[in-house]
Amino acid sequence: MPSMSVRPVGVLSASREYRDGVLAALDRGGWNADLEALAQAALQRLARARQRTLTPDTGRAALATARTILFIVAPLYAAARLLDVAPAWTALPLLIVAGMGLYGGVAILHDMAHGSFLPSRRMNNRLGHLLAPLLLMEFGGFRRSHLGHHRHTQSACDPKRFGVEHREETTHPEHCSLDLCPAPIRPPLRLGAACVALPLRVRQFLYLTILPLAMGPAVLLFSGEFSVARRDWRRTESWLATAGSLALLALLYAWSPRVLVLFVLALLIGHSFTFHVFAAHMSPNQVYWTSPRRSETADALNVSDVHCGALARWLGHGLSDYHSLHHLLPSIPCYHLPAAEALVAPDLAPLRAPALDLLEPQACALLFDGIFSGVVHKNRDAWDYAHSGGMRRVATPEADATRG
Repeated sequence: MPSMSVRPVGVLSASREYRDGVLAALDRGGWNADLEALAQAALQRLARARQRTLTPDTGRAALATARTILFIVAPLYAAARLLDVAPAWTALPLLIVAGMGLYGGVAILHDMAHGSFLPSRRMNNRLGHLLAPLLLMEFGGFRRSHLGHHRHTQSACDPKRFGVEHREETTHPEHCSLDLCPAPIRPPLRLGAACVALPLRVRQFLYLTILPLAMGPAVLLFSGEFSVARRDWRRTESWLATAGSLALLALLYAWSPRVLVLFVLALLIGHSFTFHVFAAHMSPNQVYWTSPRRSETADALNVSDVHCGALARWLGHGLSDYHSLHHLLPSIPCYHLPAAEALVAPDLAPLRAPALDLLEPQACALLFDGIFSGVVHKNRDAWDYAHSGGMRRVATPEADATRG
């Protein structure tokens, strides 16, 4: 990757310079040795801190869990009471907060899949199986899918590369990733690709308000082996998790049908935030190797952190905000990620893919325009190829980003 002591002002110029440097590295046949050594030194410092201070801690885990429960239950309860005296739309802010809380539940489940949330791997496993059905997920499938993603990060067989199961033809220039997507999510993806022609701020508004209506259900239903439609029904754990989820929904309905509806809506909002974790691997900044893989460290640094405000970062335990750091050392629990980031951020800044703040219009467009174009159009129209085998998304908004 290129050495950049100071990034250019503006997300588009930073992204363009970074990607040009990545392609130059591909042409050279590998990463710069000095930069790789700098990254390795930071990683070793991080690993030492992980052994001393950034270890799984029961007290910190309990506090993170209590915060998550509070910001799920309290907003849902307040929303249910509010609907007795106010129009339905007034409950939306409370549903968004509850959705962020549920997104925090996904972050905790994610750490349990890595065995890093609690000191005991056995407790991580047991509590993961109990927590997942409450999020309408299945823990075993999630762990298998997610750890497979870590093994293949930034390679063409990474499931997050195409959003679908990888096949040999998915790297061919004439391939269209949309062909492998489940039929129910194809229309929203086409609609998203059509939005690329709209003015910048209109796109940002649609991506942050209308897009979650499709992305939340897409993550919950179709996003991996843990999702409802893609579970491995040959496994007993899939049936047990589904039974647990149905029992939860039945209890909520027995308590109040209104509470059930509010919970499901909040969960869909929460999973729309979960989509940001997928998006960290799908912006125009990311390279996917079709040749033999180069370096796990370089792959981790090629992940773009995705930000969506301080509240989402706090309630979501930094799942998408520190995602590059997580790929550098997955054993660090989510409640230690801010401290770990502060430890290595200055050294890694010149090496990392630029972070994307969705509250900034150009960054939001850069991310989602690239995602939709990369999925809906053929690879030859949506990807750039380097002769050594890497390819990257075309940053479609660069010509339009100053419009609107």
